[in-house]
Amino acid sequence: MQFHKAVCIFNPASGRRTPESRASEVEAVLARSAGSVELLATDSPGHAGQIARDAADRGCDLLVCLSGDGTVNEAVQALAGTESPALLVLPGGTANVLVHEIGLPRQPVAAAAALPSLRPWSVRLGQVHFESTATSRYFLLMCGAGLDAAIAMRVSARLKRSLGQGAYWISGASQCLRRFPMLRVISERDAQPGRSCCLAVVSKSRMYGGRLVFTPGAHLLAGDFQASEVTGSSRLVCGSYLVASALRSPQLWPGVRLRRCRELRLIPDGPSPVPVQVDGEIAGFLPARVSLSRTACTLLVPPEYANSNRHRDRQSRQGH
Repeated sequence: MQFHKAVCIFNPASGRRTPESRASEVEAVLARSAGSVELLATDSPGHAGQIARDAADRGCDLLVCLSGDGTVNEAVQALAGTESPALLVLPGGTANVLVHEIGLPRQPVAAAAALPSLRPWSVRLGQVHFESTATSRYFLLMCGAGLDAAIAMRVSARLKRSLGQGAYWISGASQCLRRFPMLRVISERDAQPGRSCCLAVVSKSRMYGGRLVFTPGAHLLAGDFQASEVTGSSRLVCGSYLVASALRSPQLWPGVRLRRCRELRLIPDGPSPVPVQVDGEIAGFLPARVSLSRTACTLLVPPEYANSNRHRDRQSRQGH
């Protein structure tokens, strides 16, 4: 595809830091497929959203995020519900879940070079409604409550810059020394809350945290979520679940429930506050309702990824 006006947001503090020299290399590659490219660095939390809004107001038809998933989420929040430019996400963060999910190259310059082959697709956003504050937050990838959010809440920014994904494993080991925040999940079909869980992930993405797989049947272009619930509070169960997710087969593990859904309600199970993360960033606390929004964004994806959703839908129909 050919674009007329592109804005590339990069976050110098994402992941292990994105130097301006690397961002300039990306800019040069993008210029082959866009009439003009403007390179803009974020300097504070929320700045990516402001840049995205300004870019849309100035008629930008391509918004590039050379950043982590959290910065991408900021841009999505700002553009949700508006006539927005096409979104291209390049690896520049710690986990780069979206890049892994759609199958782009894991080096930013190589991923930018793939732009001519990518195709625009409308992706419906998930939305979390926090009941205690009457606020909501969109997500492109996933929403998690319980153990994963508690880990994200305590991870050190300094360790993230120096160790990358290893910082989350260290935070997870530390979290296992504490009491797990517990929750229960209620679907539109459930008369009563389900079993007590230490973790619930409601996702539009198969991938999680880089190369883990929590929800093997999820797809960004699908018209629903896949939810994964880990029941009980046993450290052994949680540890084995992470191993199963690393092996990309969580559905084979005891204590794991997978389900397809469009809406779920998550409530605390006990007096401890239960944190919620969206696209890897802490967003609030339970109780909350997670639903598939009618609001969408236009995401550039490889044709192979779009075709994999058609194959998934065909298998689903045959299964019924």
